[in-house]
Amino acid sequence: MLAVISCLMGVFALVVIADILWRAKILKGENQRKFTHVTVGTFAAFWPWIISWRQIQLIALAMAVVVLINRRVQFLHLRGIHKKERETYGDVMMALAIFMCATLTTNKVFFALAILNMALADGFAAVIGANFGKPWRYKVFHQPKTVIGSMTFWFVSLCIFAVGLLFVHDIISFSHYILLLILLPPILTIVENVTGLGEDNLFVPLVVLIALNAAQMS
Repeated sequence: MLAVISCLMGVFALVVIADILWRAKILKGENQRKFTHVTVGTFAAFWPWIISWRQIQLIALAMAVVVLINRRVQFLHLRGIHKKERETYGDVMMALAIFMCATLTTNKVFFALAILNMALADGFAAVIGANFGKPWRYKVFHQPKTVIGSMTFWFVSLCIFAVGLLFVHDIISFSHYILLLILLPPILTIVENVTGLGEDNLFVPLVVLIALNAAQMS
């Protein structure tokens, strides 16, 4: 129970820190919005080493409920979870992604790789794209994207798999390791591009799990 409380308090602390940084005018715009995304997502990626799968599912459901209620009554006026200027469902989808990944796998490394791609690859892609990608912008289904943002997603995803898959060398062969490094980052980049309104937070981790399970079984 203490571990569960620690995870809950950790998430709340990260949201509060995001709010403090915004009020201090240290973070703003996309930088502030993705601070919570990156930090909470990265923290959640390592929950399987701290708490049980059932506890992860319950925490994820609790996060989704709090976010949905807050959208209606706005009882928490924290910038880490309340953003009027950009209406997306990324916060809800992140909670659902954590729940779904904890339901679909019992491999701790697979779970971590799925969530880290959602947290780090997507998060850094948005920040780099917003700050440096204005000259090369494009739209996919009316959603603004940048070339440098997509390249950042691919590169961060490649780094995550290059390191993370080494920890499952006993179930992922070297040939599959190379194949995943070549194919999965660009596939995830496409998934991130074609999904909007924060839905990539859910679909990116699910595609990761599908690919890793297929590589393990074949």
